[in-house]
Amino acid sequence: MAAAALAWGTAATAQPPREQYLTLRTPQSAITARITEDSITSPDIQLTRQGQELRGRMFDRVVFLDLEADEVGGTVGGQLTRLHLQEQDGVTQARGNFLGTLMNLSLGPQALTGSVGRCGYDLKVTPEGTYQGSRSCGGMPQRPVVLSLPPALTQQGPAMTLTTLAILLGNA
Repeated sequence: MAAAALAWGTAATAQPPREQYLTLRTPQSAITARITEDSITSPDIQLTRQGQELRGRMFDRVVFLDLEADEVGGTVGGQLTRLHLQEQDGVTQARGNFLGTLMNLSLGPQALTGSVGRCGYDLKVTPEGTYQGSRSCGGMPQRPVVLSLPPALTQQGPAMTLTTLAILLGNA
């Protein structure tokens, strides 16, 4: 499963710089987080990874998660989190409970689709390598939604990548 994640976009190129940026832009908000080998930081996110553990704070919630190859478990904001990961044909799917709501998110080299909480996402890869499309959070679809995933994140594997996306998409 991790090998498929490493093949995405620019992740297969030379060693990335020590820090890169993850960005998510929606019609209502913009979030940028600095990604390094062992941390994700922004004004709203302070997370540190030690081995398979992800700890810290995000959007005023305490995070304690264990990242296994096929499962993510722990607590976020005092709510139990359990995500099951499955890879098929280069696409990784995360299903389960995140922040007390259901999550069913698929990420691959061509698209990011699914839902986190009440918001559904349909993003396709552009020629520039970003994911772009729309989301719907119970009303009219919102466009454009643009997501930029740096190699520094995708090289950490599907569990870390999809957990980070759940944090961002569940709070955007």
